[in-house]
Amino acid sequence: PHTAMHLTAATFAGPSRPAASSRHRAHRSRRAAKPSSTIVRAVAAESLTRVAPEQEWPDGNRLAFVKPEGITRQTAPPGACPVVVCPGFGNNSADYVAPFGDPNNSLAASLKARGWDVTVVDMERKDWAKILGGLLSLGFWTQKSTSDPAYTWYIERLDAAVHSALASNPGATQVDLVCHSAGGWLARAYLGGALNEVEWNSGARRLKGNAKTGTDVPTPHPTPHPCVRRIVTLGSPHLAPPPGANDATRGVLRWVNERWPGAYYEPDGVRYHCVTGRTVRGVDGSDGKDTLPGYACGSYVQVC
Repeated sequence: PHTAMHLTAATFAGPSRPAASSRHRAHRSRRAAKPSSTIVRAVAAESLTRVAPEQEWPDGNRLAFVKPEGITRQTAPPGACPVVVCPGFGNNSADYVAPFGDPNNSLAASLKARGWDVTVVDMERKDWAKILGGLLSLGFWTQKSTSDPAYTWYIERLDAAVHSALASNPGATQVDLVCHSAGGWLARAYLGGALNEVEWNSGARRLKGNAKTGTDVPTPHPTPHPCVRRIVTLGSPHLAPPPGANDATRGVLRWVNERWPGAYYEPDGVRYHCVTGRTVRGVDGSDGKDTLPGYACGSYVQVC
């Protein structure tokens, strides 16, 4: 489906990055003379994309996409990194491979037609019930959760998909992550080493029967994750809800943005692209019941 989207680096704006070691500061200073290509592209995209004023919303709360002049579809360059698609909250792999049973009208098909190799993180809708594992953590009840235990399963699936994509592309050493909705902030946690911080043999894990020891424990990786070159997020909420608002992540989103604020690893060479859209305007209450605008409102009000 066509959507009216714009690219903005400002969406990743967050608190300033914590002070780095002198060695890391020296490493970053070598990059300082280079302008941020991400920001340059973001500014260019902003100037080419028209965002309709409020009064121009038509009946039905939907906008039609009009491609700006001079913009052409991009194809994969020779040696392009494989792409790993990270599903959004409640979605499964099929939503990106064959939505509504149609494999020709999918994100994966669109990317493959333009030359990219695509791997979608393996996921079923019922897998999302695993987030209920967070009920056993104090953070769930105090709104101070981390990605573990509720979302560790997702990040493990993402890690498996990254290694599968690299194994299928001999010679490739990095992937580009294309992340929908919650997949965006979960990918940022993966990039920052959330799996490194999991207590794999904790009492809670032994109680639930999913403890890991010895060779079953994932090998810690450097940060940023060396297998990730770029993160592209599509409709991802990156900032925590304001004080007093509902946070369906029970603090995980706030934790991610406090640990790895903004385009945190851009000085280390990771490229960040944030895509947002106004194609559908959310409608709350009975007027939005059983409609696409109502669904949009119900989805994002949980984290905004």
